Amino acid sequence: MDVPAAPVLNDCDRTATPALKTIAHGREDLAPGHSLPRHRHLHPYAIVLIRGCFDQVSYAGRVRVQPGDLLIQPALDAHANRMPATRGATILRLPWRDVGDLGGVLALPDPDAIVRAAERDPQEAAGLAREQGSGAARRGQATDLPDQLAAGLVAGRVASLSSWAAQLGIARETVSREFSAAFGVSARQFRAELRARGAWLRIVRTRDPLADIAAATGFADQAHMTRSIRALTGAPPAAWRRDHRTRGFCAAGPST
Repeated sequence: MDVPAAPVLNDCDRTATPALKTIAHGREDLAPGHSLPRHRHLHPYAIVLIRGCFDQVSYAGRVRVQPGDLLIQPALDAHANRMPATRGATILRLPWRDVGDLGGVLALPDPDAIVRAAERDPQEAAGLAREQGSGAARRGQATDLPDQLAAGLVAGRVASLSSWAAQLGIARETVSREFSAAFGVSARQFRAELRARGAWLRIVRTRDPLADIAAATGFADQAHMTRSIRALTGAPPAAWRRDHRTRGFCAAGPST
């Protein structure tokens, strides 16, 4: 599958206080060539693609989303979207439950039933989508060098980019260049974001001491974690624990 490179970062991704986009649930028609540069949403959601297709680049890798697919967008995922210049798309956005993983794309057996349910109740449609998605096949991703490296970073298998490249007999500079072109950030930044996101999820989902979370997620100390969380989200850990928007993430039980 030929998946185009991710769009370059926009200004908000380069600042210390990136904007977190809000999301509106429901049906939407997207114009041909619609694209979004790399961005994040605070709350998880899902998309049922009704018509058209588009490519997504995210922490879960690169994939082409096709009609009948369920695309799960987890909390604080960083992703970029692009669709063909000659084709539009129709999507259905649904509320989703936070489970802390990196989402993905599933081929639904009966997407029309979900679309019909959404006309009555988005929560009912989301429940039906979860039911259908529980046994659905995962849509295949691109599997070239950048995606192999992304998968290794997600799984924690890449301790050093130089050693990983050497094992493959490829120059480190080549690996770094191809990854940045595909994902819109360097491998080092990609890994740093994953670590900060993992810490953020524990911050908003538990009441564990911040120092313990910093140690468990690989930060040098709590101050290091605080800087990384602020850079990723625009606010420090203590502020997120006070933020009413994170109530659905807490250990007491995720919201739909």
